[in-house]
Amino acid sequence: MDLVNRTRVRDALLESNYSGYRCFVDGSWKESDKFSGTGWFCTSSNGEPPTMGAANLRRSLSPLHAEVEALLWAMKCMIGADHQEVAFFTDCSDLVKMVSSPTEWPAFSVYLEEFQSDKEEFLSFSLSLISRRANVKADNLARKVRTEPLHITYVNNIPEEWLF
Repeated sequence: MDLVNRTRVRDALLESNYSGYRCFVDGSWKESDKFSGTGWFCTSSNGEPPTMGAANLRRSLSPLHAEVEALLWAMKCMIGADHQEVAFFTDCSDLVKMVSSPTEWPAFSVYLEEFQSDKEEFLSFSLSLISRRANVKADNLARKVRTEPLHITYVNNIPEEWLF
């Protein structure tokens, strides 16, 4: 099965039943911008309204750095909300590779140590690759916050005009 079909199958599975929380994460990076953007969008299996976050950080070294920062921030937000069973989703294949083979990514070792330590806070944790199309909400949040002129962090108090 080719990659496109595999991703479509995986995206279709997102419609199925699940327990705990699903957290979609994305980083946004542009060389000419002052900030990187991080965004997450979380749904719960028990019918709670979705939660979401958007924050800009001093522009990181690369798009992949922004993706890692987005995941770490989303993990910290989930821990802070006492969500212990979380399936995380990203459209960045290198991020999935990195957390599954950390020793092959020495330039990211500081981030990966932080990732390991945060991951231990969860009873159930996974990180899966999804298509960009299935990650539009997190992508939208990350892109919008990246272009803000000042440092800003939103958790659930997202500006109305940013919403999808």
